[in-house]
Amino acid sequence: MPVAKVALSLPEPLVNQIDRLAKKSGVSRSAFVRLAVERTLEESAETQTVRRAYQLYAQIGEEDRKLSETFLPLAAETLPRQTERRRR
Repeated sequence: MPVAKVALSLPEPLVNQIDRLAKKSGVSRSAFVRLAVERTLEESAETQTVRRAYQLYAQIGEEDRKLSETFLPLAAETLPRQTERRRR
């Protein structure tokens, strides 16, 4: 895959923290930052997918509720009427 170089301006304490974690992980600074960005983008995509799924499920739930409200009276018409139970 083609690679593009990007220059970033970061606060020195952040760069020091990146360098420490990269060394601990056994990867270069560049690889560490790339992995962190990839992970953030994946999490963002997953969050958007989950948010959309919740919206769709809510919409389906509302449509199901409306359908049941519409058809419940029709279904009730087809059921046999209950007669009062005889008193003993």
